[in-house]
Parts: sequence; C-alpha cells; structure tokens
Amino acid sequence: MKESQKIILNSTVLYVIAFLLTTIIHEFGHAIIGYIYGSNPILHHNYVEHLKIENLPVFNKVFISMAGPLFSLIQGFLAGFMFFKTKNQSYYKLFLLWFSILGFSNFLGYLMTGPIFQKGDIGKIFLLMNIPLILQLFIAFIGTAILFYLGYKLTIHFLKFSYKEEWIFSAKSRENFAFKIIILPWLIGASIVTILYLPIIAIVSIIYPVTSGMIFIFPWKNAKRITNLEISKDNKIGKYSLGLYLLFLILIVIFKLFLAPGIVL
Repeated sequence: MKESQKIILNSTVLYVIAFLLTTIIHEFGHAIIGYIYGSNPILHHNYVEHLKIENLPVFNKVFISMAGPLFSLIQGFLAGFMFFKTKNQSYYKLFLLWFSILGFSNFLGYLMTGPIFQKGDIGKIFLLMNIPLILQLFIAFIGTAILFYLGYKLTIHFLKFSYKEEWIFSAKSRENFAFKIIILPWLIGASIVTILYLPIIAIVSIIYPVTSGMIFIFPWKNAKRITNLEISKDNKIGKYSLGLYLLFLILIVIFKLFLAPGIVL
C-alpha cells in the first residue's frame, strides 16, 4: 500500500475514533445531568433514554437538553488546546485535530439546525422556552458563521501533516493531499459510523454522520490558496500502526456490545 493510501487509512481510523468518542461524551452529558435531576437515564451508543423526564420542571429539561452540546463545546476547546500544545505531527495530534473540530461541529451544528429540527437538543430548548423564531434564526446564523470560519482555518493544520515536498508543492497537489487526509476519511468514516449507529432510533442519527462533515469541504477547497508551508519531520501518519487499529476495534466493540443495549445510570 502506498504512503498516501496509508494516510487515508490512518486518518479515517482516527476520524471514526474521534467521532465515536464525541458521540459518547455528548450522550454522557445528557445522561449525567439527567441522573442528577432524577430522570432515570439509560445511556445508549447514540441517544439517552430518560424513563422519568415528563414530570420534571421545564428548566430541568432545558439543562438536560443543553448538557450534550455543552459537553461537546468543552471537548472542542480542551482538544484544541491540547492540539496546539502538541509539537510532533503524530497520530495523536491528528486525532486531537479531528476530536476538536468534531466537538465544535457538534455544538455549532445544533445551533444551526435548532429552528428546523425541534427534536434535536437545541430545537427542544427553543420549544421548551418559547424562543421567538427571529432569535432562533439569529442564533442559527451565528452558529453557521462560526463553523464556516473554523472550517476555513482548519486547512493549514491538516496540510502541516504533509512530510513530502511534492504533496504541497503546487495548488493542485495541496488540494489533492487535503482530499486524502480530510475528505476521503470523512466520507469513508461517515459510512462506518452510520452502520455503527444502526438500528435507526431517529432519522437525524442516520443523517448526522454525513451532514456533520460538510464543513470539511471548505478546508479541502481552501488548500490550494495556502502557501509558504514547511514539510513535517514526522512521517508516522504514512505508516501502519497496529496499536491504533486495535484501539479502533476495541472502541467499536464497546460502542456496539455495551453502549448500544444501554447502561442504566
């Protein structure tokens, strides 16, 4: 297998790991706040079942709904901070890049879709608090603008994983490298996550793995505009890693065999 193909493989594996962990952290946020308020939550792989939520006060329901997106936002900031503190362009740093943007994307994506999907976390909050539509649309616009800005700024950080001059020499080669390290991992990874999300609980859970990555189109197409790049001295992302693939398989087992059936808190 060529080095560029190994980069696709490794970036895809890291993307799926980051995506599954993002999902688990997000749902755990709902579950732990639900537990505090006495909703009798059952934590599943991509949703939380609250057995006693109907009689809770409105603001308790609001906090339960807000907890998931807030946990994702905190994840985005913490992973981003750790990313900038990490020097080597390693598997770990690429994971942190995926993990950070997926955390931000999860939070901002809910802001974007709040006025449309009232069964989503932010949509529920808008409904519970009777937020005026004009304010919902304003919040959605802010969320969209921030997410697009982050997507635009992501480009250079992905390109810095290139350790061969020919991969970043020209506008075309940079766009091609970005396609291999960003777009293909998103498309392949989203397909894997969609399968792992089965059976369908809510239609949004099947749509989300693909649509949440639409933002990655921007750093891909922006790659040709980035200049004055230095090649990485770390070539590990172009090599096989049995440890990485083992972690990938262990997480899938946990996701499907333990979380999918549900864990009572």
